[in-house]
Amino acid sequence: MSYIGFRFLNPTLPMKRFLFLLLLSTSAGFAQTKTAPVIDASVIKVDSLLWDLKALSKAPAVEWLSQTGPVRALLYKSVDYEGKPTQVFAYYSNPDLIRGKPVSKRKFPGVVLIHGGGGKAFKEWVEKWAADGYAAIAMDLAGKGEDGKRLAQAGPDQGEVDKFSKLEKAALRDMWTYHAVSGAILAHSLLLSFPEVDATKTAVTGISWGGYLTCLVASLDNRFKVAAPVYGCAYYDESDVFKTSIRKLSPSGQQKWMRYFDPSVYLPFAKPQFLFVNGNKDRFYNVVPYHKTYSLIPPKQRTMCLIPDMKHGHEAGWEPHEIRYFFESILNDGIPLAAVAPVSVQDSTLRLSYQSPVTVYTAEFYYSNDTTSVNENRVWSKQKATLDRNARTVTSPMPKEGFQYGFFYLKDHRNVAVSSPFLVK
Repeated sequence: MSYIGFRFLNPTLPMKRFLFLLLLSTSAGFAQTKTAPVIDASVIKVDSLLWDLKALSKAPAVEWLSQTGPVRALLYKSVDYEGKPTQVFAYYSNPDLIRGKPVSKRKFPGVVLIHGGGGKAFKEWVEKWAADGYAAIAMDLAGKGEDGKRLAQAGPDQGEVDKFSKLEKAALRDMWTYHAVSGAILAHSLLLSFPEVDATKTAVTGISWGGYLTCLVASLDNRFKVAAPVYGCAYYDESDVFKTSIRKLSPSGQQKWMRYFDPSVYLPFAKPQFLFVNGNKDRFYNVVPYHKTYSLIPPKQRTMCLIPDMKHGHEAGWEPHEIRYFFESILNDGIPLAAVAPVSVQDSTLRLSYQSPVTVYTAEFYYSNDTTSVNENRVWSKQKATLDRNARTVTSPMPKEGFQYGFFYLKDHRNVAVSSPFLVK
């Protein structure tokens, strides 16, 4: 058996510890036995790319911390922080482990799970995706371990200082976003090195700040085939919440942050298929910057799932089963979600056509004329839409009072929802 990528993280590690880790790597069944494919950085046409994507394409050195149970804990080497080496804590599982079965020769699609602000490596999130048939990895991007304490070789924390304010004096590669993106790409490289992972079938999803990171990671790492950012988006200087942090920076600091760390710079070069999931009243990621974000991805490369009154949180963010259905449709030739054409206006009627292999059973039109409230307090109305299942069209009369923002919301008989993009006037 090959042990590519298995090496000492600490040259003073005692021999007994080495033998334990060696046994652990073989008994766990996921020693790194293949080389991860290399990211094609040539397609990312930016003036100066901050990340060394060739280096990040290599599987990092890993230390397995547990060898029993359905979910395994590990540390992997990441990029240097303030001139010192760092490690990232993560959980990993796959369908064999979650069932408690011996290691098989089956290959699984892989998924990288990126937490949001205040989050951590969520064990239960890994369990969910392993139970759904995926080799899944979730990492802590705040420099903490399983016990919630700072690691001995920690990267930056995920607070306001490390995300924004220290940009005025710190090196760009000591900022949280640089490290979080690096950590997520390295987790993907590690996943791709496992023999049980199908390297042609990997996905990434993240929630809130993790959705922001998903936009960045999926744009930079074109080895992913599919991505589902939840809530998070680009144009942070237009967010109801985050624009405050951006505006506290000097003019040159604001320009630098937006140039290097805003997803709008990188999304035009993204290669995966995208499912954009958000609510219409999200506190942090409001209508206009969200609309501008997904518009950077060609319509044939994206699917929209705007969920009316969707709550904001980690559990709420991994709950929509549309994410799994979407991944299955791309990675495993599953039945696709409904495809929605652009909305048109004909004789004071809003009209939308769609294609769906599963019958669409309900449709509604949501709209708002509230342009003064912050996004989470915006007042929305809704009206039933008329379905013509033979013609595969949805129509709704133009609201008498008109609207400034609107979207159609459709569900099929699997209870799988899609939406139109926001209509922004």
